[in-house]
Amino acid sequence: MKYTIITPVKNEASYIRYTIESVISQSIIPLEWIIVDDGSTDETLLILREFESKNDWIKVIENKTKHEDRSGGAKVVRAFYVGFQEITNHDYEFIVKLDGDLKLPSNYFEEVSNAFINNPKIGICGGYILNKIENRYIEEIKKDYHVRGAFKAVRKKCFEEIGGFKEIWNWDGLDLMEAFRLGWKSKVLDLPVIHYKPTASAYNPVKFQFKCGRYAYKLRNNFMLTFFRSARVINKKPYFFSTLLYLSGYFYSYLKNEEAIINKELGDYTNSFHINRIKKLIKKKMRL
Repeated sequence: MKYTIITPVKNEASYIRYTIESVISQSIIPLEWIIVDDGSTDETLLILREFESKNDWIKVIENKTKHEDRSGGAKVVRAFYVGFQEITNHDYEFIVKLDGDLKLPSNYFEEVSNAFINNPKIGICGGYILNKIENRYIEEIKKDYHVRGAFKAVRKKCFEEIGGFKEIWNWDGLDLMEAFRLGWKSKVLDLPVIHYKPTASAYNPVKFQFKCGRYAYKLRNNFMLTFFRSARVINKKPYFFSTLLYLSGYFYSYLKNEEAIINKELGDYTNSFHINRIKKLIKKKMRL
């Protein structure tokens, strides 16, 4: 299958060569690879221009936004769409949002392509993360349905039906829920993707958990689902306070009556999906 990659990057000079070299080494290269430099202040743009000059299917776009915070996803998605507007070959059959701090196995997109071919109901596909921490490679906890936004491949028809990616905090996951609601499936492949900059390193943990709680409310999460999620983050810095911060953010939005950012239909589906998943996990543990 033919595919196009869009990569928003900012200050990835330490890692971007790994990403580019791993894409160049793919058994199936993309129709186009549009890389959006989103206001880098290091040597990222120079490195990108170097590879662009040697590969006619790589196109670098300079998006001059040096002083805007990219954490949380909304800015990343905006940068993605800067690249999306620059697509010239629309014959792609799936589109990939790829981060600039990864290393892919050489057969990565061939296997993604095969997954789409073998099951026409798969709308979203990708591998799993191995975080590189010092000299160790640690597999990130994965869910059998959740394809990480760092390397998310989306079938073109599915991408169009879900309305693409949303420019909101924690957009990654909302696209999956909308795809599932419309009858699409996801597939997590047994393909390790090395991640050189673990996700949590980009955030202030105190602000992050509070904001996650706020957006839980704005994404129409009911209290039962919010409670389970707040309990789950207790193992993340600042640990016990993570749970309190998450719940505080949720009730802050509730008391402020902040406006929901998704419709009720998708909110109801998301609550039902995750509550049913939690019930299944509890039943499974009770049988052990």
